[in-house]
Amino acid sequence: MLERFSNGGLMSQTNAKMDFLSANQLLVKWLVSLAIPTIVYFMLPIDGKTMTHEMGMFLAITIFMVVIWAFGLVNEIATGIVLPVLYVALCHVPAKVIYAGWLSDVPNTVIGGFILCKILQTTGLGKRIGLGCMYAMKGSFVGVIWGLATAIYIVSPFIPSANGKSLIFCAIVISLCEALDIKKKSTEATALMMAAFLAVTSSKLCYLTGGGDLVIGMNLVNGVTGGTVTWFEYALWNLVPATVYTIMSVGIVVFLLPSKMDKEALKQVLVSRYNELGVMSKQEKIATAFFIFTLILLVTDKFHGLAPGMSLCLVACISFLPKIELMDADKIKTVNFGPLFFIMGCMAIGGAGNYLKVTQWMADGTFGYFHGLGDFGAGLAAYVVGVVGNFILTPLAATASFSAPLAELGLNIGVEPRIVYFSFVYGFDNIIFPYETAPLLLFYGFGYIHFAKMVKVLAVRILLVMPFLLLVAIPWWKFIF
Repeated sequence: MLERFSNGGLMSQTNAKMDFLSANQLLVKWLVSLAIPTIVYFMLPIDGKTMTHEMGMFLAITIFMVVIWAFGLVNEIATGIVLPVLYVALCHVPAKVIYAGWLSDVPNTVIGGFILCKILQTTGLGKRIGLGCMYAMKGSFVGVIWGLATAIYIVSPFIPSANGKSLIFCAIVISLCEALDIKKKSTEATALMMAAFLAVTSSKLCYLTGGGDLVIGMNLVNGVTGGTVTWFEYALWNLVPATVYTIMSVGIVVFLLPSKMDKEALKQVLVSRYNELGVMSKQEKIATAFFIFTLILLVTDKFHGLAPGMSLCLVACISFLPKIELMDADKIKTVNFGPLFFIMGCMAIGGAGNYLKVTQWMADGTFGYFHGLGDFGAGLAAYVVGVVGNFILTPLAATASFSAPLAELGLNIGVEPRIVYFSFVYGFDNIIFPYETAPLLLFYGFGYIHFAKMVKVLAVRILLVMPFLLLVAIPWWKFIF
């Protein structure tokens, strides 16, 4: 009995010590989370004119919410819900500005896409596509990553929505992980998700139809230069550098996140699981037709006028019809719509930043350093502006705010405006945190990506893009232009 009492006392002491350490770590995280935005706020040159109190509060609130979310102190859904409220209450931004994102196509894309993902999962079609892809690669995990990237690269010019592509291939990756019992946040799950994400966002830069923000940005640049750009011309300028960029991006994942899965063991599992699928069921065939129909709707959006999100919602609604029944009342309850609030909350950052003229302040304080830099120097500077701007702006907000001023700046300092603009686009494609862009929010929101491993991959890419611009992209643009 004495021994039992002794052991029990020892365990109690150990648990108490662990609780104490845990409480201390929590306290340190909160102190750091409060200290960083406070220091930033008091370091800002707030004069009531170029930098107002509201602008300073906006930057402090944004940094605070990013830090506590990164530390895991607050749930991401709660972060998305409270962020717009803080902007309204403390920065005096009108609610109609903060919640304008809800009137965009993003909510439709998320809702319709999540339902489509669930259809691919519940019917087993996603698992069949995933296993078939890996089975064709002879059990090579690296081969599957490159196969996935190639598929996204081929589809990229036909789907002018990074969110739409993200949702489609995110569903396939999730099915792969489920089929092979790959755990969430594991190296393999992170590698697959990150490879798909990077392939989507990198390959979209090849074509004018790769993303809606590219069309908007190019139109703004044309307004400054007085020219027009065809689809073929844009591809001629960007297909080569963006292809190299895509290969580099996916290659970083392969190099930094090597799989520990044994190839032979993986092959045996693949063969076994693939054989278990048997013949395609009726539901899988209907889902296949739905998937093809969805791709056709996304590809032909400029003809029928439906935005990508509306197309996905249309397909989702049709899935409830009798005789189709890919979705019903019970299945819809299992769809997790929680990430929608996080995504929409993060979109409020761009709206608030524009309203408070934080973007104009950034432009005024940054563009003066471009003079005398030349093509290469101005390109690198524009790239840095894009990377830094990611922290407080959405892609569309940044495109609308910086595209024309950067092109105008290029003309004023004797640098090819398109080199400055395209370098900025590459900068804005490089991010660190999921809140910075909707596609990564979608991939990260499913819970398969390990945060630290994701940051490592993205940080290395940010650094490697600089020599890529100097050695590949800018020389190519100078040759073409």
